[in-house]
Amino acid sequence: MKIAILLETNFSGGGSFTHSINACLNFKKYFIQDKIVVYTHIKKNFEILKQLKIPSVLFSFSLFDKILLKLSVYKFFRCLTGLLNLKTSLEDLLINNKTDLCYFPVLSNTVFTFKDVKFVSTFLDLEHFKHSIFPEISKKEFYKRENLYFYSLKKSIVITVSHKIIKQRVSSHYKIPKDKIVVIPYTPSGLFKSDNNLKFIKKKFSHIKNYFFYPAQIWGHKNHISILKAAKILENEGHNINFVFSGRDRGYKNYLENYIKSNNLKNIFFTGFLHSEEMDYVYKNSKGVIFTSLFGPDAIPPLEAWNYKKPLIYNNRLEDDVTKGTAILVDVKNPNAISKAVISIIYGRYNKKFILNGTKKLNAIKSNSRKSYIQLSKKLNDVINSFNDKSN
Repeated sequence: MKIAILLETNFSGGGSFTHSINACLNFKKYFIQDKIVVYTHIKKNFEILKQLKIPSVLFSFSLFDKILLKLSVYKFFRCLTGLLNLKTSLEDLLINNKTDLCYFPVLSNTVFTFKDVKFVSTFLDLEHFKHSIFPEISKKEFYKRENLYFYSLKKSIVITVSHKIIKQRVSSHYKIPKDKIVVIPYTPSGLFKSDNNLKFIKKKFSHIKNYFFYPAQIWGHKNHISILKAAKILENEGHNINFVFSGRDRGYKNYLENYIKSNNLKNIFFTGFLHSEEMDYVYKNSKGVIFTSLFGPDAIPPLEAWNYKKPLIYNNRLEDDVTKGTAILVDVKNPNAISKAVISIIYGRYNKKFILNGTKKLNAIKSNSRKSYIQLSKKLNDVINSFNDKSN
């Protein structure tokens, strides 16, 4: 079977890119009887794939393709292009290369343009249901996502999700049979390694000492503001503790910087997007990892904290059977609770078993991930063979 993986996420895209690259690596590793080729229109992604020795194709979207991509979100336009049999150059390329199916590691509007190529969609969250809480999810964004979700679920031959809770939500809300859904758990990035540029990286971050790390893009729902308020409490108490925020600004950084300026905070560092070797160094040298996001239940930073054997401060409302017993659980809307958790780590007053438990949980997740990819391989082969039998 020939499987195409469509890598559309930019390398600075945070957890979505990490999940996508991990999917590429795991398909290559576990789909041993299949031919795997990754298609991307982003040159930097293509270079990364070459370094990882993953077979890949660099393509480009024509002006015609871009028009199709933009208008195919509308049902009327999809019907029209269907009648005229209009395809993007990407789908023509996949067909010419005799591709059996295309795997989308993250949701993509590209699915709207596919006419003949079968595909698998991935659902990493359903957080748009909480649009009343999070300002970045407007009503327009909500209906935009619902349109994509309904279409992807209807047309996908198999669906992958990142957590059993998301499987339950997808099945319940969208009336999708559970046997059509495969859980592929998040795993830590396989790219982190700082040895090659260690001297340069040390110099770049030499001014930041005694810090906690929060790797997250600057969205409102990531709740950086609670860490800033905790930092102010710690500063007022005379503690010299720094906080490092990585990730791209998603429209919320200005609000945070105004708070920092008005409170004269000196212990906050925004790094912007970090390359994998920089992430490795910052993780290794941190005192601990803070995860104050209001979204859940799954995310990559807790897994990476366990991978680096770092203490983790985590949202108590997101605790599940994976994170139980592995982190200091706090109300992330309560800055006092966060500051107390930070102090407990600095002075070694937290439960050391959390790190050991995290390591055990991470090993179990990696084992489950391997089993999930093997299960997915068998399921996809069965589905494709079923289609082939019907066509013969």
